[in-house]
Amino acid sequence: MNQRGFSLVEMLITITLVSILSLTVANFIANWLQISDIAQARTALLTNAENALDKVSADIRLSGNVDQANRWADANAPGGSQYGWQSNNTTLVLARIATNNQNEVIFSDASQYIPEKDNIVYYVSGKKLYRRVIAANDPNTAAITTCPPALATASCPADSKVGEDITAFSIAYYNADDQIVGPDDARAVQLSITVSQTKGGEPVSATYTTRMVFRNE
Repeated sequence: MNQRGFSLVEMLITITLVSILSLTVANFIANWLQISDIAQARTALLTNAENALDKVSADIRLSGNVDQANRWADANAPGGSQYGWQSNNTTLVLARIATNNQNEVIFSDASQYIPEKDNIVYYVSGKKLYRRVIAANDPNTAAITTCPPALATASCPADSKVGEDITAFSIAYYNADDQIVGPDDARAVQLSITVSQTKGGEPVSATYTTRMVFRNE
């Protein structure tokens, strides 16, 4: 029986085709893995952004209003003034209901059921979102005033870090008619945060927005 093998030309053609196919498949897998990594990174960033704003929203629920400026003195307030915190489109100064160590509301006027309030300040520094506490001038408040991390001490703990990799943080204030107003007239606060990282040499970002209505007077 006459048997015929592959010629050298046929073998070279086959090897070339297999190489091209292998390279194509490898590039497809590499691209798919990169897309998958970016998608996972974006999902993680979105989760981080959502978690950060959930913490802010929790404080809004326990607040009666936004203060235009901090009502209690803060030695580390910006601008060289102890009352230098200002609510605007990047900084939020909340008047949160003050409670004692038993989680009972402290009243500045019990007969009128007017609660005392601590200040909670949210601000961005160095691409990090921080939470500053300024305790009310009341010996019964459970709140403890905090300080910038670089100046923290045993008696003045560091501001808590709420989020990082922050490239944008914006605040808008709305009244009961859903109109944009100044901080003093706000009945709701809309927060928007963008977090960004570099993944596989590609910039990845995610934005999360939420709005919260004040629950306490």
